[in-house]
Amino acid sequence: MEEMDLNIRTWLRKVNLTQSNLKMFTVTLVEPQIPPNTGNIARLCAATNTKLEIVGNIGFKLTDRYLKRAGLDYWEFVNWEYFQNLETYMENLNPRKIHLLTTKSNFCYTKRKFKPGDYLVFGSETKGIDKVYLRKFSDRCCTVPMINAGIRSLNLSSTVSIVLYEALRQNNALQQTLDF
Repeated sequence: MEEMDLNIRTWLRKVNLTQSNLKMFTVTLVEPQIPPNTGNIARLCAATNTKLEIVGNIGFKLTDRYLKRAGLDYWEFVNWEYFQNLETYMENLNPRKIHLLTTKSNFCYTKRKFKPGDYLVFGSETKGIDKVYLRKFSDRCCTVPMINAGIRSLNLSSTVSIVLYEALRQNNALQQTLDF
């Protein structure tokens, strides 16, 4: 009986951690074009209880088999939403709560202070974030630096992973999962 109570308490503790981190961050994908990248990011968001918002004209159908395959059987755990109109979406964001990731910035993502409720905004694999938004939110842009100048950019899902885990680390969200 004691073992069963311990398992129930452990499970409840996990549920409470899940609920407390549910709205820590939102990952925004602006017009993603490659289904497996979006699927991998969805799986990452499920694993970290991060909301995923997909915005604008995407390069695939949300029912795409490659998208589903990359997300495996974790889609039921993904808190996600699709917004068709990019302009409206961007206008409704709080400028103090966004971080635009771009190769066109000299400000390193590790110098950014991420706070609960922030939006981590990533552009499409082929075009990045539109220059209009990079200019409008220039003080909110940052980058993941690359040592080899011959490399144009990192893979989108890799970049999302790097930045999201830094944001979680800064807010001690990772240690909570290791403490029980």
